[in-house]
Amino acid sequence: MPQNGPLLEDVDVVTAADPVCQPVADLRSVTPKHEATGTAWASLGAGDGAAGGGSVVLTSYPEGGAKAWMSELRAAVSTCKDFVASSERGWKDRGTLKVSPTDGIGDESLAFSTVSAEDPGKGQAMTIVRTDGSLAVYLTSSEGEPIPAALMKLQHERLRKAGK
Repeated sequence: MPQNGPLLEDVDVVTAADPVCQPVADLRSVTPKHEATGTAWASLGAGDGAAGGGSVVLTSYPEGGAKAWMSELRAAVSTCKDFVASSERGWKDRGTLKVSPTDGIGDESLAFSTVSAEDPGKGQAMTIVRTDGSLAVYLTSSEGEPIPAALMKLQHERLRKAGK
């Protein structure tokens, strides 16, 4: 993806093989069940406090949307251990989901990692932080360092201030 956000040709519809896993697939889909009213995307590098880099997607939702998606994500991650997703563009992703602890960031937060079935040394770590009606989705690869909790807490406070 380019530095300033996804281009039209970069967007994709992602579908989970098991409907229970769809909320997780929706994190990567252009047509999630909960449609955002606004989205911003950025790369994070070592200078941003994210050793090894990563990305963050900030999305805002109509009343109750962010809270509902968090609830669905929490249920999906606790139920969906073997994750298989495919896209309209032809890629397929297989892996195992594993819940990770969070530091009580935001109004609520959820963290999990995926380990690739094809290459067990590869995967992604994701932390989703809800602040009121917004979600911040932090993503790093398994090769990188996790995004520091302090950076996520700072973003939460900034979103909280912006909402007042």
